Amino acid sequence: MRKRPAIMWSLLALIFFGYVAAVVFNINDNQTKLEKETYQQWRSAYIRENNEGTFVKTNPKGKTDISLSEGHGYGMLITIQAAKRGWASEEEFNELYRYYSNFQISKDNPLMSWRQKFENEKQVAKETTNATDGDLDIAYALIEASKQWPDSSTDYQQAAKKLLTAIKTRNYNSTNKLLTVGDWATKDSEFYNLIRPSDIIPSYFDTFAAFSGDDFWRTLKTNSVKALETMSKQHKTGLIPDFAWVKDAAITPAKKDQIANANDGNYGANACRIPWRLASSNDKKVNQVLSKMMNFFLKEQTITEGYTLSGKPLSSSRSKNFSAPILYAAKQKEAYGDLVDSQSWVVSDDLSGNDYYGDTLATLVTMQMNQK
Repeated sequence: MRKRPAIMWSLLALIFFGYVAAVVFNINDNQTKLEKETYQQWRSAYIRENNEGTFVKTNPKGKTDISLSEGHGYGMLITIQAAKRGWASEEEFNELYRYYSNFQISKDNPLMSWRQKFENEKQVAKETTNATDGDLDIAYALIEASKQWPDSSTDYQQAAKKLLTAIKTRNYNSTNKLLTVGDWATKDSEFYNLIRPSDIIPSYFDTFAAFSGDDFWRTLKTNSVKALETMSKQHKTGLIPDFAWVKDAAITPAKKDQIANANDGNYGANACRIPWRLASSNDKKVNQVLSKMMNFFLKEQTITEGYTLSGKPLSSSRSKNFSAPILYAAKQKEAYGDLVDSQSWVVSDDLSGNDYYGDTLATLVTMQMNQK
């Protein structure tokens, strides 16, 4: 039998590798298109401008404009990811920064007012306290901005340092050694021992420690992960509540309507962010807490809009704000391929334009799954 000449084998190899390269390029190109379209839809639906700067409108159909520090942090994170891809400019990010600067609680307190209202672009209300989750995201975004634009005329690095100092000083319980829910939960308040578990972001704490050189953040991470482990062990599902009380080494889920709504002690609209918050950490203990939750979700036929801590669905509906964080976490491990398949609707469906929370978390996940 005659042997095929070496040149033929070389040609076949070139064709094969060329085909593989074309497939990979097409996949990457489609992913890029998806990310860009999602970002543009989100920006068109939720970004607004006024004399104070640029902000995220959290009530898209409302006649008044409502901005939350939570949404502002998300907006800064999304814009940083867009800037890394060449779809947003520093000027666009800086307008978000300018708005944050204009709504710091005071000249001496760089924490952001947790809510602002406008009518016909004129401010009609400004809260004088903060929400810890929003400022954590803003601080992380400022650190990212200092890396993205190291020669900027805006000193994002110094702004981040000041904000981290304020969080440490004003959003920390020195007794249970965890973050409070806001600077309004002072020592003389009954809410001093209240925590929002979705404020526990181990990868942020690692970043803050490296950026600031302050071991406070490493110690905070250690204490926070211990709290996560305790809450995870309280139920077979591994689900963690929206809010919990931490006192004398005991952690107890909040009761119905103690803080915000009927789901205060359930896996609700705050806790739904936890898989996303934990998935970016390489910490072994954090991974164990996350895996227990993910194993519960893996057994669910449909991921619904909230659960009791024992795993009973609170709704028959699905929603992006619950599914997006699970999709992000599932993408990090091969074991959760079925969840990737079942939750991919989050990124394949267009944004609704009238669901700020779900659309924003979906946009964050779409951008961060392929983080630059």
